[in-house]
Amino acid sequence: MTATRYRVKLYDVDDWRNMVKCQAACPVNTDARAYVTAMARGEIELGYEIAHDPNPLSTVCGRICGAPCEIACRRGDIGPDFEPIAIRPIKRVLTERYGPEAQQRLPGVSSQDLIATESIEINTGYQVFSADIGKKQSSCRDVPGTGAPKLYSPVRWSRAELQRLASQPGRKTGRIAVIGAGPSGLAVAHDLALLGHKVTIFEAGPKTGGMMRYGVPIYRIDQEAMDLEIESILDLGVEIRYNTPIGKDITLPQLRQDYDAVYLGIGLMKGRMLNIEGSDLDGVITAVDLLLNFNLGYKVKLGKRVLVVGGGDVAMDAARTALRLGQPTEEQQEALEKIGEEEESETVKTAFDVARTALRLGVADVRMIALEDWDELPASELEVEEALEEGIQLFTRTGPNRIIGKDGRVTGLEVIKVASVFDENGRFNPKFVPNSEEVWECDTVILAIGQQADLEVLGGADDVEITPRGLVKIDPDTGRTTAPDVFAGGDVAYGPKLIIDAVRHGHVAALGIEEYIQERELKVEVKTQWTELANHVMFENWTKLERRKVPSLPLDRRTGITVIELGYSAEEAAEQGSRCLECSVNTIFDGAKCILCNACVDVCPWDCLKIVTLKQIEGDEMLDKVVEAQLGQPLSYFQQEESPTVAAMLKNDETCTRCALCAERCPTDAITMEAFRFEEVLSYGD
Repeated sequence: MTATRYRVKLYDVDDWRNMVKCQAACPVNTDARAYVTAMARGEIELGYEIAHDPNPLSTVCGRICGAPCEIACRRGDIGPDFEPIAIRPIKRVLTERYGPEAQQRLPGVSSQDLIATESIEINTGYQVFSADIGKKQSSCRDVPGTGAPKLYSPVRWSRAELQRLASQPGRKTGRIAVIGAGPSGLAVAHDLALLGHKVTIFEAGPKTGGMMRYGVPIYRIDQEAMDLEIESILDLGVEIRYNTPIGKDITLPQLRQDYDAVYLGIGLMKGRMLNIEGSDLDGVITAVDLLLNFNLGYKVKLGKRVLVVGGGDVAMDAARTALRLGQPTEEQQEALEKIGEEEESETVKTAFDVARTALRLGVADVRMIALEDWDELPASELEVEEALEEGIQLFTRTGPNRIIGKDGRVTGLEVIKVASVFDENGRFNPKFVPNSEEVWECDTVILAIGQQADLEVLGGADDVEITPRGLVKIDPDTGRTTAPDVFAGGDVAYGPKLIIDAVRHGHVAALGIEEYIQERELKVEVKTQWTELANHVMFENWTKLERRKVPSLPLDRRTGITVIELGYSAEEAAEQGSRCLECSVNTIFDGAKCILCNACVDVCPWDCLKIVTLKQIEGDEMLDKVVEAQLGQPLSYFQQEESPTVAAMLKNDETCTRCALCAERCPTDAITMEAFRFEEVLSYGD
């Protein structure tokens, strides 16, 4: 009988970093593990510092981030009953208490006063202690996550690292123009300001935020909180000029003459149209135009029957916004007119505003069609769930065929059934069912099928190259375009991405601009640290705690302007944080102490440890080198032995939950639990 063979790998620094999947998956490398466990311990101020350190838009991301960290979270991989940690809503709890919006929660009360009034009780499994939220605990040696001196792993664009770089002698400072006050433009302005450069943002509209403001429905984000966070960036010394589009009165070539470098962060502010019959009729609009006009406060008339084409998150946003623009009933209209006739005191004005907002619940019949089947939809599960809860009808495997109209106005949409969306190679290649067309009556068709850039801003800058996709061509390592002094990021350079992706693009471009101004390259050194955790424990019931849905407004209170998600309480967030597997903690084996008793293998509840002979393993050249260096003979020598003299301990890190039972059981202390941390440090090359 042939013994099972195992393909093994010896880890390097990148592997240890990638072990912390949430941090590795975050575009700006936020150490989510660290702020989640800080929240679980009640150290909210520390948690906020960690969450905000690489992300100047942490308040925004705590509310509307696509959360790639949660998708990657290993808790969701270890079994069917395990869901990922609720990382994004935990971040919101941190920013609400220590972010720029903390003052907003209780006007006239400082955030420190607010924190001091709350407390949570945490059970570590060894002892119960009370932790005042926001205050660090050092007296309990068995509190999970407190064993390592460095509690998180900072990256090269951390605030402290940028400030340290700014203090280096011999640096030059420059004048930088940033076009667009969206997430990437704000991120690059934030970093350049910390580096000591003079930054001016040119914003075409009357407000900051870009697609965060104009493309995200106001029921999804607290715009006041967003404004306070953006204000904290501008307070670093960033100048901003509103209502100043580039390409008309001011051109890009003029900016390049007046500034040392220019950053393009203009986003994709134009929706794509469908190239089908009837797409030019009145009543056909793009999702981007709908959301932009609604968020700007303009009156939008959609009629009573609306069809949304598209299955992504933007399509969901458009459908849910359309639902809030329904026409008032006769009774509602009479009540509205009566209110309007009354005296315009502040009390009546407030009632008038509330009444108009309530009418946005309306009676519009909103339906959506998507090419994809339910399990193929690109929209997040939460978006789909909330849309269905609010009464939106979603029809999958259905595509648009032509738009029907009369007298130049939309009257319906002819749809066609979809046989398949992707071909055998997984490529997008829809196939339709012949003779399955039918016409659905509607007053408005909203197209949510993609976005494109308005590149008028580039007028006269012929050295800035455009890709076949209609995007600005850049070097992804620096954000530099084909013009040496022009940089770009965000959707205009990468296509539609998450807000946190745009923040990363801003970080990358800021360092690229820094290199351009200094006329020398920046080098990144990765420093690592291992710390033995003599008393490593997990929180009590950490394997049994389930992910709790974030509280939200009941359906009958969801108006057009009210933020739906209410957020966790501190207690709920702490409980959710205690579900973290602490993936930066690793079991380290000392072969010299191992007596092959198999106790660790027997005690492991996750079956992630195995002791095998060297005949059963294979690997790359590094494995061969390590075996020969440690044992004095090549791996092949031991694999040919008739009676094995050497064994190997194998561990499956994908299933290990860091419970430390193996370390506790080991009679010779051959197993230790050790925390891995890293730090990225910048320096100037020669």
